[in-house]
Amino acid sequence: MGYMGCWCSNLGRKYSGTVSPQRSVQPEALSYEMVYSWQQSFDTLMSFKSGQKCFAEFLKSEYSDENILFWQACEELKREKNSEKMEEKARIIYEDFISILSPKEVSLDSKVREIVNTNMSRPTQNTFEDAQHQIYQLMARDSYPRFLTSIFYRETLASFGITEMDIGGDEEKEREQRAERARLNVPATAAEGSSKDISMISTAVIAVQYFMQKFIQIARTSSSNSFNSTCDKLTLISDAAYCICQS
Repeated sequence: MGYMGCWCSNLGRKYSGTVSPQRSVQPEALSYEMVYSWQQSFDTLMSFKSGQKCFAEFLKSEYSDENILFWQACEELKREKNSEKMEEKARIIYEDFISILSPKEVSLDSKVREIVNTNMSRPTQNTFEDAQHQIYQLMARDSYPRFLTSIFYRETLASFGITEMDIGGDEEKEREQRAERARLNVPATAAEGSSKDISMISTAVIAVQYFMQKFIQIARTSSSNSFNSTCDKLTLISDAAYCICQS
């Protein structure tokens, strides 16, 4: 294929002011296990700096990278301790991503935008908390599913030269079990519960069989032929119950 390295290693952007979200996103060394884990959830993807970087490159291809850039700028603002710098960064974030005059304006509903405008009267580390949450949910709901099916993500996985068949037998078996449970519409907890129920029933049957045998041993001391005949029947029933339990 002629593909060398990760396509997401050259992300860059010029920012106005002093807010530089990418400064806090120095990526870890990529591994197949890391990139594969990004399929688990959007939270998992965003927990990796490399995941954020790759996802940002994908958003850039969709002309919506302002969403993750805004989210990262908010994360940097939360880490700022100096009050003067914090107010300056809040102003820059507002001008870059909230102002209707900005080419990188993020999409917020009127309620959240009103909250931000109110908070800007006295900026804090959490001035954009509601807006950041709304944009995060937007990316998780709208962009993340497309990212997982994109050529960007597929080529990053393929660059390691590993297929899912190479992962290991245990994981493959677990995936097959999940698929079978999904086909039968049986939750994993339900399947485990059924197994536990069967085990409890087997234990109960064995206990009953044991006490029946003890009762028969004591009862056979009686000289009554009819009672001995009854004990013979109880023995057959006990043996049958034991066989059923073992099957």
